[in-house]
Amino acid sequence: MGSSPTAGLDLARAITTLFEQVWSAALGEPLRAAEDVPWDAAGLERFCVSIRGDWCGAVVLSCPHGTAVEFAASLLGKERGELSAGEIEATLFELVNIFCGNLKSVLPGRNELALPCRAPLELPLDRTALAHEQCLSFRGWPLRLQVFSALR
Repeated sequence: MGSSPTAGLDLARAITTLFEQVWSAALGEPLRAAEDVPWDAAGLERFCVSIRGDWCGAVVLSCPHGTAVEFAASLLGKERGELSAGEIEATLFELVNIFCGNLKSVLPGRNELALPCRAPLELPLDRTALAHEQCLSFRGWPLRLQVFSALR
């Protein structure tokens, strides 16, 4: 995936494929493409994993709280009302971390993952570029995946 003109396209394709595979395997059903999703930044849950090494960047998963609850209910096999806030948060940390572990395997060179964390509402974008973005839905609940690469 070096610096060829198709490197960005190859990475985008790999991200799309990995994201679909990871979520389908973890949740037992596929994600669907979502168009024109209204995003209220104040009501979003945002989870992030930073990647450092030969490729530097971050993966951010954003979704309304209802989507996070739906993910946790599906993954943990519980009813939505039975979930604690800690279970919901841990589920999203785990899902974004699993995805990033798989993404790391297709990135060039040697890279390390930071621990998953809550992402701030505004990322410091002065040193990063949006490398990939997908808006999807799970059982009608929206989510957004963004991959940022560090500018060198």
